[in-house]
Amino acid sequence: MNGPVIEHWLVAVARAAKLPGTEDLHVDPDTPTADAWSLVTMAARVDPAEMVKRVGTHFRMQVADLDDRDPHAGKLIPAAVARRLHVLPLRYSDRTLIVASADPVGMEAERELTALAGRTVQPEVASPADIDAAIARIYPEQPTQVHEIPRIMPEDRGGPHILVVDDDVVVRTLLRSALEGRGFRVSEAEDGTDALEALKTTDDAIHLVTLDLQMREMHGLETLRRIRSTVRTAHIPVIVATGSHDSAIEMELFAAGADDYMVKPIDPPRFVLRVQAVLRRCGGLAESSEFF
Repeated sequence: MNGPVIEHWLVAVARAAKLPGTEDLHVDPDTPTADAWSLVTMAARVDPAEMVKRVGTHFRMQVADLDDRDPHAGKLIPAAVARRLHVLPLRYSDRTLIVASADPVGMEAERELTALAGRTVQPEVASPADIDAAIARIYPEQPTQVHEIPRIMPEDRGGPHILVVDDDVVVRTLLRSALEGRGFRVSEAEDGTDALEALKTTDDAIHLVTLDLQMREMHGLETLRRIRSTVRTAHIPVIVATGSHDSAIEMELFAAGADDYMVKPIDPPRFVLRVQAVLRRCGGLAESSEFF
């Protein structure tokens, strides 16, 4: 005996709303969201705006007003991520980020956005076409593919050179996006060993290192101590990111030579300000520079 047929969630919404033409409609649950919307709206002969209302009612969600958005909200989510996940940041507070989404049940996307923004994600519903059109208006076009987040080599930009060290690719993407948005040059390392190798072999001076404390391969504290113990790297400012508010950890970091530290989740605008402040304190960079 065959088991029950598993449908795309949008088909279930349409049937619950008793939309005609969907009784015998089958859409595979793995169908891309935009394709599912097209199939369901065509079968039910409703326009996307009507389907948005049905989804909002079904999930008791707010219908997104894409014209009512805080322009600063876009800084929390890199353009490449917004395009890949088909979400539009709308508003935010210290604890929440409200986004327009056509997939209110996409838990993987929600987890990724939460990690990037350091806030609880609250979706509001909009159609895929409207979200993509709004993203195209709000985010500048990039020469790379949506699914690519290429390593920016130092010579591609003219600002101070920052090495971002973190074993979480989502966090590296967030920090890199924030820095590149202010014109910094960015290199990446996914653990302490890679960071030390980059510091040893790069031909382009690194002006500052941001260093995650809890990394799988080499603990951030050990990485910091090795940076400070080598003549070539001892002078480089280091900002350490930690998930702890423990004052004992703070004292240990400063004793090991940290120039500053941040407590996760990291807020990108404040992160950039901390980087700028440390670079100013360490000297060697003009106060009149556009980066300050």
